[in-house]
This record gives sequence, structure tokens and C-alpha cells, in this order.
Amino acid sequence: MKRVNPIISLIVVMLLTSLTAAAQSPLAKLKKWSDGPLIWADFRGKSEVDGVPSYLKATLSIASEEYEPGSKSASYRLSAEAVANCELSFADIDKVDDQRLRYHQLQFDVLEYYRRRLQSELNAGVSGLEAENRLRHYQMLFADRIDQIAKTTNNGSADNRLQEEEYLVRKQLEELGLPPMPIIKASNFGYGIYAGVGGVFPTSSISDDFSGCATFILGLTGGYRRLKLKADISFGQPNFNNDNIFDVPSADYPGRPGQGNTNSYATFLGISTSIGYTVLDTKRFSITPNVGGYWSSYGWNVANYYYETEPNENGEPVLVQKVSSTEKRSISDFGWMASIDFDIKFHKHVGDTPFFLTGQREEFTSSIRISPFVARASFAKPVPAIEGYYVGVNVTYTGIARALRLE
Repeated sequence: MKRVNPIISLIVVMLLTSLTAAAQSPLAKLKKWSDGPLIWADFRGKSEVDGVPSYLKATLSIASEEYEPGSKSASYRLSAEAVANCELSFADIDKVDDQRLRYHQLQFDVLEYYRRRLQSELNAGVSGLEAENRLRHYQMLFADRIDQIAKTTNNGSADNRLQEEEYLVRKQLEELGLPPMPIIKASNFGYGIYAGVGGVFPTSSISDDFSGCATFILGLTGGYRRLKLKADISFGQPNFNNDNIFDVPSADYPGRPGQGNTNSYATFLGISTSIGYTVLDTKRFSITPNVGGYWSSYGWNVANYYYETEPNENGEPVLVQKVSSTEKRSISDFGWMASIDFDIKFHKHVGDTPFFLTGQREEFTSSIRISPFVARASFAKPVPAIEGYYVGVNVTYTGIARALRLE
């Protein structure tokens, strides 16, 4: 028995390993024109049309891909793409030949020609809604030309006419060349919305009358570069720590209040406006101190009491408290506030279509914002007057949008 050369054995093992890995690797669903010529293996869909031996599903689109994704300030390449959808393209291998494959390659080449023309317009500064209109224009030109080629070549079966069309589109591709992709960046202006929950806890004499409470927050934000503006409104329902905040005496029964709250909690409303400056801004994290104003208000219902002597079930006279009227009460104040926004950024993407107000594609950044704050308040109406500070924290989901522009 001959001994097998160990080098040959090693080569065989490496070849089998490579073939196994290739067999296990997933096939790409989309194929770009730049990935190489079409082969019948690219037609992996199932035919749903009787009498059609093969079909190529090819589309033209505009995409934005992040350029230098590791950098803090992301840039994007705005590119026109010509792709074949392998899952939606099909072929009956028993009814097709090399000439039929040339026919589909011709269709793909025509799509690439219009892709290059669209890319040239993008490079010239066409963007936003205008870019979408140009995309639709070239999609229609492609569809019309494919219909014309189908008639001229009898769906690729007329070899002489197929060669003429192949020569024409290859000449057009050579003359046009490969246009570069422009670089676009997010605008320095940004705007967004945030919403979430928080907690407000009064201190000093304010806490003698009202407890702290959980709040719901909704706000708007905007800014230019590192300068930020924001405004929000928060709502909560604190409990009372004092049943007679206005210290109304009772003439009918000394020592008892002649006025009291009709429910167990008040409504709290806080409105803040502030300006901030981002002192730290990385790809995943930012810190922004803010200063501004804080308007706070409490509202509740009170009842005016009086006392009557009535006999009880044993006929003995007792004092009975009755309500003569109810009314609304409120106190409010506007003071200063300071806060710090800690933004933890977790998602960023570019919209597929232009925003209808700006006509531009936009970059969206999502983050979780944690904002501790302190605010000053002084209320003169209560007896005695109350004042102190609010200490609180808000946790919100924040979404920021920036229009994309050509560099």
C-alpha cells in the first residue's frame, strides 16, 4: 500500500473545510452591480408566473451610510444604489441558457447606468425632496428602457439585437465613468422631544404643607452646536401635610379649623425653561449643565365648615360639622432653577425619506436622559408664608433630529 503524501492530505483537508464553510455561510439577499456579473445562482426565488422562464428583480434607491462610524461627529455617504433582489428573482434552469443570462445582465447594466446618472446629480448638491423626485424620474426611465429592450430583442432571444443593446449600454457606462459619493454631515441645528417620569421633593417650610410626589414630564428641546434650549411641563399629585394651609380660624368652635381640604391630595404643576451648554459630548454620552426659570403651582379644593348642635341617637346634643360651601384654592411662584442633563445615547439612524417640513433626510439620535435639578420657590398666600427649594430628578426618553447636508 502506498503512503499518502502528508502535504496532499493537508490540502484535501483544507479544501473540504473551505467547502463546508462556504456551504454553511448565508447567501446575500441583495447583490450590488459592483459585486460582479450575474450568475444563475443569484436567482433564488420561486416563479409564480406561468410561461416565464426567468425574471430579474432589480431596483434603484438612495441610501445613507455612516462614514467613519467611530468618530464623535458622524458623517454619511449619500449614495445611489443599483441592486438585484436574489430572493425575488427566479429562473427555471431547464428553460434558460447563457443568452438569457446575458439579457438579465443587460437589464442590470442599464440600471447601473441610471444609478451613475443619479449619483452625479447627488454629487452636484441635489438632496431632500428634489433627490426623491430625481430617483423616481430615473426609475421611470429604467422601466421604459427595459420595456423597449424587451420588445427590440424579443425578450433576449434575438441575438443580433441583444449584442447591439449590450454594446450601447457598455459604451454609456464607460463614457459616464464611476462618480464618487458625496459626504454629508448632520446640521449644527437640532430639535427634539423628551418624555418620561420624575420626582419632586420640597424642602424647608414648603414640606410642612405638601409632600413630595412622582411626576410625568413632557418637553421640547432645540439647540445650535453645544448651546441648548429646553422647556418642559411636569404634573404630579402630592399629599397634604397641613389640612388648613390658610389657617382660617373657626368662630363656632375654637381650636377647630373653619376650613379644610376636600380631598387627600393636591395637583402640582411645574413648568421650566432653561438654557444649557454641553461641556462633554462623545459618541455615547454627553453632559449639559442648565440654568433657567421654574414656575410651580399647587391647586386643590377646600370646604368652608360650620357647626350645629344636633341630637344624637340617644337624644343628647352634639356638635355636627357641616359644609357651607366649597371653593378652589391655588398658590404659584416663579423662581430660578439649575439642572444637569446626563444623556446616554443608545441608537442613531438616518430616515429613509425626507422630513416634510424641512425637505431633508434627518439623523435621529435616541438617548436616555437623567436630569437632577434644584429650584427655588416662595409662596406668600399661605399663612404663614412658605418657601424653600425643590430637589428632584427626571428620567426621560429623548429624541433629537438633525437635517443632513452636503459637505
